[in-house]
Amino acid sequence: MRVDVALTPALLPSVARDAPAVVIDVLRATSTIVCALAAGCTGVRPVAGLQDAEALARRSGAVLGGEREGVAPEGWDLGNSPESYDAAACRGRDVVLCTTNGTAAIAALGPRPRVLAGCLLNAEATARSLADDGAETVLLVCAGTRGRLAADDVAAAGCLAGSLALMAAAEPTDSARAAIALFDAWKHDLGGLLARSESGRRLQRIGLDADIAFCAQVDRVPVLAELDAGGVFRGRRSR
Repeated sequence: MRVDVALTPALLPSVARDAPAVVIDVLRATSTIVCALAAGCTGVRPVAGLQDAEALARRSGAVLGGEREGVAPEGWDLGNSPESYDAAACRGRDVVLCTTNGTAAIAALGPRPRVLAGCLLNAEATARSLADDGAETVLLVCAGTRGRLAADDVAAAGCLAGSLALMAAAEPTDSARAAIALFDAWKHDLGGLLARSESGRRLQRIGLDADIAFCAQVDRVPVLAELDAGGVFRGRRSR
C-alpha cells in the first residue's frame, strides 16, 4: 500500500483517481460529520453552496447546519461546532451541512469509489478500515483554509498515515512523511497545535475555544464515516 497526502485540494494528484480518499477538515467539518453520525443522525449530506443547502434542507426537512465566517448563517438550525450535533439535535434525522472549506473539499474530489470523512476524533477507525480494504493507494486530502495549507489538517493526515504505516506497512510519499513528522512533533500537544493554527486562531476570536479542545482528541469518536452512492455520509461504529 502507498499512502499519499494532498496538502490542499488544489494539490490533488491527477493519477490514482480510483483510489479511496479521506477528506480531512479537523476544524471543523469532518469532525462535525463524525459527531453527527455518532449521535444517531441518519446521514449527513455535504453541500458546497449556501443556497443549495438551504433549498435541499427545506425540501427534505433535514437539519440545516454549517458556517460562514465560523458561525451559522442566519436562520440555520446549527453551526459547525461538533458537540452541538448531539442526539437531541439530530437523532433520527438527516443533516445537510455546508461549510467554507470542508464541504468544498469533498465536492472537489469528484466521483470516487470510496470517500471517507476523517479527523483526529476517528483516526483509528478510519485507518483500520483503509488497512482492511487493502487498496494499492490511499489518498488523504487536507481541506486547508481558504486555499492555504492548514496545520491542523496536515497533522491529522500524519496521524492517519502513520497508523497505516503500522497497520498495513503502507509506504508514505514525501508529503505523507512531512505530515507524519508534523504529527509526531505535536502529538503530545495537539490542542496547542490546533490553537496556533490559522483556523484555531479564528475560532478563538469568535469565542469557540471549546471546539479546538474537543477536536484535538484522538480516537474520541470511533465512527467510520463513508459517503454512499447518493452523496450522503453514513456512519458505523468501529469494531
